[in-house]
Amino acid sequence: MGAVRAKSTAAVQQVSLLPGACPNDPSNVKCCIQAACKDGSGQCLDKSRVACSGGTFKAGLCPGGSNVQCCQKTGTPKPPATPAPKPTDPFVEYLRHLYNLAKQYGGERPPNQLVMEWLRHEEYNSLEWKALIGGVDDSFTAYVQKAGVALIPTFHDPEYGLDVKASHLGACMNGVFLKGQASGTDNNRADVAGWGGDWMTFYGEWRRDHDKQPSGGQYARDHMANAVDDTTFKLRDLIEDADCYNIGMRLRANPNLSIAEEFAQNLASGYKSRMKNFVNGRFGSPTNAQAIAKSMLLPGNDVLVNTGRIRLVQQQGGFLVKLPLWLSDEEMDDLTKGFADRLYTIVQLEDAAPK
Repeated sequence: MGAVRAKSTAAVQQVSLLPGACPNDPSNVKCCIQAACKDGSGQCLDKSRVACSGGTFKAGLCPGGSNVQCCQKTGTPKPPATPAPKPTDPFVEYLRHLYNLAKQYGGERPPNQLVMEWLRHEEYNSLEWKALIGGVDDSFTAYVQKAGVALIPTFHDPEYGLDVKASHLGACMNGVFLKGQASGTDNNRADVAGWGGDWMTFYGEWRRDHDKQPSGGQYARDHMANAVDDTTFKLRDLIEDADCYNIGMRLRANPNLSIAEEFAQNLASGYKSRMKNFVNGRFGSPTNAQAIAKSMLLPGNDVLVNTGRIRLVQQQGGFLVKLPLWLSDEEMDDLTKGFADRLYTIVQLEDAAPK
């Protein structure tokens, strides 16, 4: 609202009248409101008293009666609308602040890595995680805490409407950033830090529920990356796995990029194709997805991963659980096909969603 003052109605020209707002004045004196149009495109004028010189009147953009309309000058551009704040904006600003602190801190580790370590330091810095991808820089953690920064545990995902766990995202991204991607249908510790670790524990859950659902493939199609089922491989986990892979690989390829700006881009529009980018980038095809899922469950050359696999499976399936190594070829093929089917179904749903 613009300037407000009492004037004689005879003197009012380029203003709106507000009756009853000047009770101590004579009846011919009313409150005058000099107002901009609601969308900022012009000035509110009383069209019964004054012309819209060099423009046209438009109704519905001004306070007062029907005679008060917006005078929009021809050729005057409408100012851009202010973007509505997104629920993720505070988290992006949080990452920007952390990134700036990491640059100020210095040290041997890249700023992006330090931010990832901060995100994971409370929940994903156990002895197992230190063995898997290395420990965090405790001095940087203290530096950030001294700056008065508190952990933000979650942020709201704009696509699925779920609260994403920042610590898991940071740990997974840290693994991808440090270890990269395995070649062919092999797997590596970056996979274990993300989707592969979720897949191992999900296998244990299937074996726990085997009497109810003997088919591993159907169990995966029904329960993996599901927003409803409370498994260790929920839809939220897959969101974190996908984002950590997509952003982590970009940062690994170009260290000059900022984790904060990559994350901002992902939340602005990148999330609309996150699943396709992740699945195509990490797996390439349904056949490869099935082969990689199988290799993730079977013993390889990394003793630490082999030991960790048994522990994760037993955590969910019990000490006497049937380990993946003991599945028949038919059982393994059925299980891993369900994994691939579920991933590509999610990609199809993403493709079909309005953009």
